[in-house]
Amino acid sequence: MGKLWQWLRLNVRHASLVSCLALLVVLPAQAAQLVLHTEENPPMNFSRDGELTGFSTEVVRELAVRTGDTVRLELGPWTRGYGKAMSTANVGVFTTARIAEREQAFQWVGPLTHTRTRFYTHKGAGLRIDSLEQAAHAGRLVLQRNWYTHEYLLARGFTNLYTVTAPDKMMQVFSKHRADLLAASDYALPELLAMVGMRPEQVEAQFVFLEHDTYLAFSLATARSIVERWQVALDEMKRDGEFTAIYRRWFPEQPLPAWLLSGSR
Repeated sequence: MGKLWQWLRLNVRHASLVSCLALLVVLPAQAAQLVLHTEENPPMNFSRDGELTGFSTEVVRELAVRTGDTVRLELGPWTRGYGKAMSTANVGVFTTARIAEREQAFQWVGPLTHTRTRFYTHKGAGLRIDSLEQAAHAGRLVLQRNWYTHEYLLARGFTNLYTVTAPDKMMQVFSKHRADLLAASDYALPELLAMVGMRPEQVEAQFVFLEHDTYLAFSLATARSIVERWQVALDEMKRDGEFTAIYRRWFPEQPLPAWLLSGSR
């Protein structure tokens, strides 16, 4: 740093101080080698024709370009990626619901979306769910293991949970009426139903039991400077319109709350 300031003093006569300070700002930080895990969870992150795509995937790739970090995206089971992101330096996982049960387990970059999650039942089943207590006694509820819905409801004493390892397995169980209840977000439901050839009119929307924001989650072992760099890059994306453009491509019918672009409510 001493040599750098000497260089600045020597060059002030040839350039304004403002210009020199601008050079300091754009000097690149040391690039990191990062591994970011994700899963088959359309429309946020999923594979299509052998390529990883989705709303969050596009955002993450743009952030990698802006930060200059080298990023390897790994698609696999949620439990595996989630576990590695909880314990390994320079590892993250997306798209991750930021709920109280996870708050102290990660460092967060976001928010990416604001999500409403509710229970769904089969059309004509005659079930009405207006509370968590009713859902806890309404029959079998199928969930993906270690998803935010699983953690949230398990922490609230639910004992009627039937867990599986992937979204497609969850939907197979529900579509074959081997479960009475499904829990899904407003973003995910259409794609989940499409996995098993179901249509929205074949389910009945019930009680909204959770509203939360989604994030990219980094391990606690990851350097704070890296996490801050990614947050700054995301904030810049929101200011210059690139985030909005990606959001509109994936969710043309979903409102984009103004607070989501500012990161505060």
